[in-house]
Amino acid sequence: MSQHVMKISGREYKAHVKELSADRALVVVDGKEYTVDLAHLGRKTVTAADMPRIANVAPSASAAVTIAVAPPPAKRSVVAAGDGAITAPMPGSIFQMKTQEGATVQAGQVLLVMEAMKMESPINAPYNGTVTKVFVREGDNVGEGDLLVEVARPEMTTL
Repeated sequence: MSQHVMKISGREYKAHVKELSADRALVVVDGKEYTVDLAHLGRKTVTAADMPRIANVAPSASAAVTIAVAPPPAKRSVVAAGDGAITAPMPGSIFQMKTQEGATVQAGQVLLVMEAMKMESPINAPYNGTVTKVFVREGDNVGEGDLLVEVARPEMTTL
């Protein structure tokens, strides 16, 4: 059960997800249960400015609340062209980290291992380079397209 502290309009709410499916969640906020229809599930950071304004919502134990969010950005490929970003090819969790920021990696080297549906999937370096940024830690849950690692190609030199 994941637990969160949310700050909305300056007020903090304690929430935890009691049940989660592909399209619905049972969420408990400050002791009150809500059934929430999920429009998008992932690790995208959402600010208050991104959220739609909802007025006069009176929660009850059986209230069904729909959360509408902006459509998710277009999915990025496993390696975005030219920027070295490696993204999750599927939803899952980070089972094992095998690299860190500043590490020099070789093409095909395992950077991390994801787990999805009881299967382990290695995420490999697409080319030789240096790990410039690690966006996840062991145990993190990720959605398809979430940033995992950024690898910079070595700068080209001339003779």
